[in-house]
Amino acid sequence: MRQTSAIAFLVVCLLPAAAAFAGRHDVVVHVTRLGGDSASAQPYLDRFLRYLESQAGWPAGSAKGSFTVTRKEMTSYISSAEPGIGMLEPQAYIELKKGLNLEPIVQVESKDLVSDKFHLVVKDPAIKSLADLKGKRLWTTLADYPGYLSKVVLGGQVQAASHFELKQIGQALKGVRGVLRGDCDATVLDDEQLAKAREIEGGKDLRTIHSSERLPHIPIVAIGTDLPAAERATLIKVFTGLCGTEKGAAICKEMHIERFVPINAAVFRDAEKRFGQ
Repeated sequence: MRQTSAIAFLVVCLLPAAAAFAGRHDVVVHVTRLGGDSASAQPYLDRFLRYLESQAGWPAGSAKGSFTVTRKEMTSYISSAEPGIGMLEPQAYIELKKGLNLEPIVQVESKDLVSDKFHLVVKDPAIKSLADLKGKRLWTTLADYPGYLSKVVLGGQVQAASHFELKQIGQALKGVRGVLRGDCDATVLDDEQLAKAREIEGGKDLRTIHSSERLPHIPIVAIGTDLPAAERATLIKVFTGLCGTEKGAAICKEMHIERFVPINAAVFRDAEKRFGQ
């Protein structure tokens, strides 16, 4: 009798770990700052998912995932695989929040992946304002997200899709070189990218004509409406501790993630208000 009771007690104690996330385990990662491609990133993502499984109490091999660098790749994967969790650039989260029922869980801290502010950068001394860029060529990693670019980054001063001749690029450095060579008229850089651009030959001629307000960081989101409050709390605990162990820290480092922290609700609310949600 005592043995039966002990077994029952053990089952009850282990149940929360085994059912840490009863919904869909598949994950989509949409991160653009470092460039790259799905194939080369997949081994790192797979190692990350195996460790996530071990910490969340999911069955081994139950989580699959895809690393995507374009909006088209991301939305195609979400449509076909129906993942339950996403690690999405803030521009993707803001623009797709309503349509995909995205709920932020935690956010990423990373000097490699996160941009606190964006700056609209030009070289031509005749360009002094956003108005002067009417009809001009803007190369940016944000061209896939013209709504976010217009309302959140540029503060609603212009409609990017009609004001600029937009071109999506995979890496910020391509925009820098484009401006310096005269292939385009402007690009968008964060603080670190701008500092590095000014070290390139001719880079000291780059000028900022607009800087954004503070921007939200990359969130981890639940996709859809299947995540109960208790499971959300479990995932918050799992993610915030994920990079804190020796093995977890090494895996997070491979993913250029320093740590996961609670959502900065004020910054997200401000960005969403600017976007009009």
